[in-house]
Amino acid sequence: MSIGDSTTMKPGDQVKVSARGKFVFTVKDIDEDSGMALIEVNADTPLTYPWSARITDLVPVED
Repeated sequence: MSIGDSTTMKPGDQVKVSARGKFVFTVKDIDEDSGMALIEVNADTPLTYPWSARITDLVPVED
């Protein structure tokens, strides 16, 4: 998956919101028409919830 590439990005992929981002998110859904993805932080907290981010801002997490 390349940066902001919605054609290869899919639900379940792990991403950061920027190259320098600290937190890892899971892609929950992708809306290619709007260029937005629904993501949820991978953190051990009861306050996690999905939110929208621009696909072009997302960076794949390296294994």
